[in-house]
Amino acid sequence: MNKCCYTASATARSWQQKPSDNDRMSSASEPFLSDPALKRADLHCHSRFSIFKYFKRANTRDCYNAPEDVYRIAKERGMSFVTLTDHDSIDGALYLLNKWPDMKDFFIGEEVETYFPETSQRIHIGVWGLNEAQHREIQRLRPDIRELIPYMKSERLLFGINHLFQNYRMKNVPARYIAELLDMFKVFEVLNGAMASYHNKMVQQLVQHVKETHGQHISMVGGSDAHTLKHVAKVHTVAKGETPQEFLDNVREGNCFAWGSEMRFRELIADIYLLTLAYQSEMGADLRNREYTRMDKTIQLAGRLASIPATISGIPAAITSLNYLKQIVVTKGLSFRFSKLVEEIRPGFATGEQQ
Repeated sequence: MNKCCYTASATARSWQQKPSDNDRMSSASEPFLSDPALKRADLHCHSRFSIFKYFKRANTRDCYNAPEDVYRIAKERGMSFVTLTDHDSIDGALYLLNKWPDMKDFFIGEEVETYFPETSQRIHIGVWGLNEAQHREIQRLRPDIRELIPYMKSERLLFGINHLFQNYRMKNVPARYIAELLDMFKVFEVLNGAMASYHNKMVQQLVQHVKETHGQHISMVGGSDAHTLKHVAKVHTVAKGETPQEFLDNVREGNCFAWGSEMRFRELIADIYLLTLAYQSEMGADLRNREYTRMDKTIQLAGRLASIPATISGIPAAITSLNYLKQIVVTKGLSFRFSKLVEEIRPGFATGEQQ
């Protein structure tokens, strides 16, 4: 798998192919990254505090990694700074900070799920450098993206849209959908380690076109979206900064680029089965946990028993395959009409105020 870099600099506006390397990504194979002033952070990774909300009563999770293991692996793979972006939760980040309050290379992150209320279109937003009070207000406002975004802007929070087309359901015409998001966001995740390369390249092409054609300030970032330890930090963001705040300030200003490589499809399927095995492995601990009621434990046991034939029959692989195929179909469809699409994206298009 080739590593890819996408940067907004005038000297590197295209994909740069690098030889494959081991997980540590040694500086010897990446000479242009050997500058000690360049720092790295995986801006999209999860811990066991990411709950799978659709089967919450069965105590399912999107990830089973302990926060300290995510931190350790990220540092081993060369990350200068570390964050966790669990789904609508900062509990994993607070757990680490409570355990090691003197950490200077860690900052709180979160992946927030919000919606366009008129279509129920889901949007996932990465938020970095927030505090507990801001998290609580974000959770209160997140049902409506048009209330959430003004609040985060008023707080001067750094936030960006993750995997632009993953949840796109054609409930809005593409140009209007993209134009409104371009009005809302100045940070776009252009390299996501768990997404199809077609998706990432389409987002990169679109964002770069908008930057060059409309002169909009947009920062382009990357994250692994890792739900297992194997893929932590294999995609990340590179920027300068001696402290987490300086790093995030440079990301805000667009002085950053995304680096790494997406998972292969078979690796994505393997991850799904690793997660199902992790779910089964926690059955004993859940049944012994006194915080759960007898009904909770019954539901959890039933969920685990039901998941066995589902897993054996290949349902997780089928669902993942369909989602992966959908990414390719949607982004390829948009790429076929890219010229018309970008022509329709103008300042004010989303509100009907075309210039």
